[in-house]
Amino acid sequence: MVDRHNRVKRRKFRKTPGARTAMHCTNEKKEFSECAITGMRLHGTGNQSKSKLRKNSKTSRRPSVKFGGMLSSSARKLVWENYALVLAGKRTMEEVPAGIRHFVKDATMVKE
Repeated sequence: MVDRHNRVKRRKFRKTPGARTAMHCTNEKKEFSECAITGMRLHGTGNQSKSKLRKNSKTSRRPSVKFGGMLSSSARKLVWENYALVLAGKRTMEEVPAGIRHFVKDATMVKE
């Protein structure tokens, strides 16, 4: 029978030098990065714990595109569309939806 404190933990089966298989129980949970606007899971960022992700190089942590690792592709497209409308004078910054206004401001700082 399984101990009560080990029932909900994740199990990893590991071979020992004595040729037996030991069960290691951990609370470690893998975490996915989420989009800051839509909350969707981000692709290309991995599903490691935050501490293990920080040990990777910067280029392997996230895609090398503007707002990569922060926004999903659909949210990034929405930001660039609003940025183009603001740049063309068809829309003011106050007319941009409040949830993406911060990112549109960041995009205008990069291009200037």
